[in-house]
Amino acid sequence: MKSYQQLFAELKRRHVFKVAAIYGATSFVVLQLADILLPALGLPEWTITFMVAILVLAFPVALIIAWAFEMTPDGVKRTDAPEPGEIEAIVSAPLSQRWPAGLLAVLGVAALLGSGWWIGRRTAPASGIDATGATAADVNLAMTAAAEEDSRPAIAVLPFADMSAGGDQEYFCDGMSEEILNTLAKIRELRVAGRTSAFAYKGQNEDLRRIGSELGVDHLLEGSVRKEGDRLRITAQLVDAGDGSHLWSETYDRTMDDVFAIQTEIAQAIAAELRVPLGLDAGDLVNPTADLEAYDLYLAGRARMRERYGSLKEAVRLFEAAIARDSTWAPAWAGLAEALELTGWYQTVWDDPPDDVQAMNVISDGFWARSEQAARRALELDPDNASAHVALGSVLRNRHEWGAAEAAYRKALAGDPDNPEAFQQYADMLLQMGRIREGLAAAERAVLADPAPIRIYWHSQALEDDDRIREAKKVIGAGLVQFPAYGDLRDGTVRLYAMYGGDVSEVPVSRALADSLATFVREFREGAFGESRDSGLDRPLAWMAAGMPDSALARFSAFATDNDASPALMWIPAFDGLRQKPEYLETLRLLNLEGAVPQRTPR
Repeated sequence: MKSYQQLFAELKRRHVFKVAAIYGATSFVVLQLADILLPALGLPEWTITFMVAILVLAFPVALIIAWAFEMTPDGVKRTDAPEPGEIEAIVSAPLSQRWPAGLLAVLGVAALLGSGWWIGRRTAPASGIDATGATAADVNLAMTAAAEEDSRPAIAVLPFADMSAGGDQEYFCDGMSEEILNTLAKIRELRVAGRTSAFAYKGQNEDLRRIGSELGVDHLLEGSVRKEGDRLRITAQLVDAGDGSHLWSETYDRTMDDVFAIQTEIAQAIAAELRVPLGLDAGDLVNPTADLEAYDLYLAGRARMRERYGSLKEAVRLFEAAIARDSTWAPAWAGLAEALELTGWYQTVWDDPPDDVQAMNVISDGFWARSEQAARRALELDPDNASAHVALGSVLRNRHEWGAAEAAYRKALAGDPDNPEAFQQYADMLLQMGRIREGLAAAERAVLADPAPIRIYWHSQALEDDDRIREAKKVIGAGLVQFPAYGDLRDGTVRLYAMYGGDVSEVPVSRALADSLATFVREFREGAFGESRDSGLDRPLAWMAAGMPDSALARFSAFATDNDASPALMWIPAFDGLRQKPEYLETLRLLNLEGAVPQRTPR
């Protein structure tokens, strides 16, 4: 009799196969339930990883116990030796009686190891960083769904016209438009175009059918606001972008006390006209404040924050004034958190910004600490406030606390799956971590929702990291044609042509801008950017473009030690030959990214 047949027979007699099958199946069920329930209980994601480890390590112990002991009516006792002929009887039994036990054991082992592998793969980021936080199916759907696959009705909210007698309520009209847009964005059965893309048509008397086609939407909401003292007249019209016909219109003559009710009523009317469910209670569509002066300050703050640069200081002041009037209103705290996080980057708005890098880091860290405090206060008041989650995620990302940052971004997107700011900032974080193909998907979603210049820049950055230089040049060139004065697009264009070659004159911009770009590209390539070698983003890049990789490596720590240097640039193809150098690996360690590698789209 073959020895392996005797071994299998002994394993069957001692019920080892049975234990393996039951243990594996039970572990599979336990891990699936844990994967669902643990995030809902707020437990850290390492909890389920710990459970997987315990179940896998305990598996051989269970098999050893099954081999050595057996259950009897008198309790557990050591397994007796086989009766004479017992092993032979098992071996000589038909295959239909012998094989099922073994097959079930194999399936049990596969279920245990397969579920453990899947959970380990999902909970561990591609770069090897421990990313904690809740996942959401709709976040993943939004990350991967192409525009043509999104069958939801698409709508854009055009800026409402200021019809006030003094013509001084533009910020209020813009704010109302954005608030209605944000209200509609909460209806998950609608796809809402981003504010920047829709507001590009502000003050233009364009054909609505053309606007709808250019924005890629089926419907447009337009209107006007007349604000006189405490009285409001708001007119809203829903237009079919296909033929320009009006589907619905309404005029609201109310007092300021009804401003939030009007926003809700407009959203309800549009949902009814387009035959889509609200998906939540009408009372959850807006987050009102009882102090209308606080609301007015908040809208003014949002308007100033959108202007960036020197307007950020005024935005912070306005949000703080709104909070002083209503300290329990979450949107004002969230707005303050966003403004403070941005202020940490815009050194031109600081009072007497120092030249020393460390001193500048102290200032930006201070703004980010205040931003975190404001974001957490907003979340105490409203745990679902997407803007607060985005601001908090950005602060944590700036500190290289990758897992906590990712959790914040995912919570923002779980509550607001079309939020372009959340997608852009999440893309920034993913690119910094080397998770390039994921970052590219997020950047594409951000541009789809709102083709603002900063989002176009990050889309190009993601393509560059993904080693798709031709596409990166095409995207940033098109953006520069549309936004020729935007600094990030100019700088990104210079970098792409300086690092990877090509004729920058192919970008169809004005002659003056083309000449300026060509000059900067030439200086970059020739190493004439003396200042840029000692400041911020271009420090290692300028040396690399000048053909001096050792000098570039000597300055790689800038990506980890300077708050104005984005680690997303560490993953550009130009640095592929340096990734095993000690200086590069040390920078990864400083960034909490040990073991990370660029994860590009497979080709």
